[in-house]
Amino acid sequence: MGKNLHELTDLQLAIMKEIWGRGTATVTDVHEAILDATGLAKKTVGTMMARLEKQGFLAHYVEGREFIYEPTVTRYEVGRAKMRNALDNLFGGSLTALVSHALEAKDVAEGDVERVRALIAEWEKKDKKKERRK
Repeated sequence: MGKNLHELTDLQLAIMKEIWGRGTATVTDVHEAILDATGLAKKTVGTMMARLEKQGFLAHYVEGREFIYEPTVTRYEVGRAKMRNALDNLFGGSLTALVSHALEAKDVAEGDVERVRALIAEWEKKDKKKERRK
């Protein structure tokens, strides 16, 4: 079961997003939710969910005749791992390069820069508290 959070494919992420959004889900729930976007057969979705369970991303319990799947990792954990992987592999670990690229690659919505500044200020406060404890 080696959980490599950053290695989830787009399709696996679509399945996980559906389950994260619901909290728990059956194969039927997920299949119906992603059918239009993927065109996958229900059996294929079930196989993928069973593989996600084997890899440690999902767990299930039985209710009646159905497996009810629930996530064993959070959206935050996966997002953080994917971000860390992108930062390391695409930007050589440079946060500055990542932020610069993000600002150039996408139109910046009104208020985004202020929110980023607030996040940095919050991080700096936490970092200073850590330094004082040492």
